[in-house]
Amino acid sequence: MFQLNRNHSKLKGAQSADQKIPKLAQKPALVDDDLPEIKELIRWNEENKQKISKLLDKIKQNFNGVLIPQIDHNKGAVHYPALGEIGELTTNPVFLEKLSHRKLGFLEKFVYNQFLICPDHRASFLLNVRLCCPKCNSIDVHKLHLFEHKICGCIMEKPKFVDAQEADKLKCPSCNRVIKNPQKELRSPAMWYFCNDCKEKFDEVLINFHCKEFDHDFTINDAQTVTVCGYALTDGSEHSPLDYQELKSEISRVLSKLGFSVDENYTIKGKSGHDHKIDIYGSNNKNQTAFILVNDSNDSEIDSKIIQILDTSPKIALIIGAASVNEKTKAIASKYNVSIISSQNMSEIVSEAEKILTYRLQKLDGVQLR
Repeated sequence: MFQLNRNHSKLKGAQSADQKIPKLAQKPALVDDDLPEIKELIRWNEENKQKISKLLDKIKQNFNGVLIPQIDHNKGAVHYPALGEIGELTTNPVFLEKLSHRKLGFLEKFVYNQFLICPDHRASFLLNVRLCCPKCNSIDVHKLHLFEHKICGCIMEKPKFVDAQEADKLKCPSCNRVIKNPQKELRSPAMWYFCNDCKEKFDEVLINFHCKEFDHDFTINDAQTVTVCGYALTDGSEHSPLDYQELKSEISRVLSKLGFSVDENYTIKGKSGHDHKIDIYGSNNKNQTAFILVNDSNDSEIDSKIIQILDTSPKIALIIGAASVNEKTKAIASKYNVSIISSQNMSEIVSEAEKILTYRLQKLDGVQLR
């Protein structure tokens, strides 16, 4: 990494204090967020928060934090299966490209593979590599190895060491000893190529490619390349974008569906005489109350929320949010019948909250649960 040298060199011929060096008027720097591209990216991020959260969660849990493409060589297609789970085309990585943009930084893009493709048929990955004779361009080319028998010093081409009586065995053509351990008894001092058509021997082979789908050849210099990328979660994506206002709205809808009247940011006086602000307050016609408190910080914040619950004594109490919670805090909450849901995924929080609320209501109503 480069650093600017902050030590200014001294000017030749010292200037007096009266001699001022005129400063050029500076234009205000263009703020990154003012660029149309960035504005559109921010808007897109806001519109797709739930999809983004779900995708990042899938990559973390189902793909070990790294999204590797599946490649269909027959169709020349690259698939990202996780995209299909959020309703996006698996062959269109635009969604992933946006998440890897420096402004969002949820994913880090890396080169997974590069393919050589036909310059005339770029939608096909079906290629063969062909070794060709540099003289006649024939593909009837074979490798020739020299073998040296370490015991007697005989040096000949590999075919001469093949036993005429038993083709699967090797025997020295000079001393007629059977080669029992080729790795120890033989060494290969040289190798070259032989063309069966023109009978030429050569050290370097010509490498060409064959387009299998359309049956024609092209040279390595004519070949085109396709870069296929993978995507890995960055440190910043450990905390998926969770919109707490939207989370409140979703939980409020769940409470309404279960027969509660709902108020957000509701103030209630506790037994101690102190006022407490409840993020989501629900009450029904059976005089049952449900308090939902949102945790977006840490364990010490949860401790204060548990105190709020103890001072107000709701029938049902949930603490929800993305912040992780340690086992000791969970145990304390459980002791006071407070349920904690901690997840980076909004749909997971909402689903779990609905299950807990339904279960707790059934218990309050005396329903026998298995």
